[in-house]
Amino acid sequence: MMLDDDTLLKRQEIDIKDDPDKMETENLDFSTDHNNIHRLLHSQKLADIKEAIDVFTKEPAEAIGPVENHPEYNLIVDSNNMAVEIDNEIFFVHKYIRDLYNERFPELESLVLNPMDFIRTVKYLSNDLHKSKFDTESLHFLPSATVMVVSVTAATTQGKPLEEDQVSKLAEACKAAFELEEIRQAVLMYVESRMAMIAPNLSRIIGTTVATKLMGQAGGLTAFQRCLVVTCRF
Repeated sequence: MMLDDDTLLKRQEIDIKDDPDKMETENLDFSTDHNNIHRLLHSQKLADIKEAIDVFTKEPAEAIGPVENHPEYNLIVDSNNMAVEIDNEIFFVHKYIRDLYNERFPELESLVLNPMDFIRTVKYLSNDLHKSKFDTESLHFLPSATVMVVSVTAATTQGKPLEEDQVSKLAEACKAAFELEEIRQAVLMYVESRMAMIAPNLSRIIGTTVATKLMGQAGGLTAFQRCLVVTCRF
């Protein structure tokens, strides 16, 4: 893969560094401060990774020499780690939305367990639980049986309508969750597209999706190889 001088210079300028955002999000209280849902979404670290991905995806992936020395390797590892951070962020946003919506429809959290499906349901229903809203087309992301149970339960819920400011906070949190999920999918697609370059044999055996998850849990190719050595010894 031949790169022009401008592209090489651009890649050298993009430096993915740890910043305080990661430490700050570890102890956030989403239940008391809804502004915290934007910490990772608007962090410099995430912006840097997105910018670097845009630069690298303009050129085809090609491994030359030791893969750890490839200029793209650190970005792949950082992107994989960022996908995990985004997962954690979505978990916290889901908890914030769940706690807030519990006043309107407390039974919903036990009926829709998948975090993103729960958030989609909350976004669609909002403050209006009229029976006309419960149809399989509008709630196509839920099984038809679940839609029926949700509809019946909503008709007898003990929840109370939310205030306007609560509805506004819900809409804002749902929007943030959708943006995070979109970015997470884009990051995972990028990492999966590069797995054949950094771990070709593993990708052929178990597929790029599973290989991406294993590599992410291990912390990179070298760390994953060490895991295998330890496992084989015992």
